[in-house]
Amino acid sequence: MFTNLFKKIYSFIESQLGFKKFGRASIIKFPYRIWSKDRIEIGNEVFIAEYSFFAVLKVFGDQKFNPLVKIGDNVRIGSNFFIASINSVIIENNVIISDRVFVADHAHQYTDIKVPISQQPLESKGKVLIKSGSFIGVNTVIMPGVSIGKNSVVGASSVVTKSVPDYAVVAGIPARIIKKYNPKNKKMEEYLKS
Repeated sequence: MFTNLFKKIYSFIESQLGFKKFGRASIIKFPYRIWSKDRIEIGNEVFIAEYSFFAVLKVFGDQKFNPLVKIGDNVRIGSNFFIASINSVIIENNVIISDRVFVADHAHQYTDIKVPISQQPLESKGKVLIKSGSFIGVNTVIMPGVSIGKNSVVGASSVVTKSVPDYAVVAGIPARIIKKYNPKNKKMEEYLKS
């Protein structure tokens, strides 16, 4: 019993050490993998489930980066969350991210067909912003340069390649707007692109 309690206490303390910021009443459940904790800010009352992987890179080969991953207050993130950053990924307050979600702000270049892609340089493809109050469905992929709008929903198993406006519902591969808030009648409506 004492050994299990010690492991839990050690895991909790170790999970908070080394971050740029680690907010009050936040927790990252073990096991997890985190690179460059000093480039990650965690807000207050954040919960991140097991098996999360934060691949925040400051160096790749001869390349040097200055990444920032910032998670706001009251964010809930499911298990097997994978974030890959060399630039900037910002998750604002009150966001819910389901299990098995992948977020990246970069990709490997593909300029020399004789070199394996894993050995080609990394290239920033733009910052990622997930605005407050949004919901990201299970198995979603959020591509570089994308912004998810305030209080928007991304449906399960979507691949988001373009920015999502505020108060919208998107789904699919690639994700497309299926509903959007109409301020005239104050309702969510089916979205018909003209």
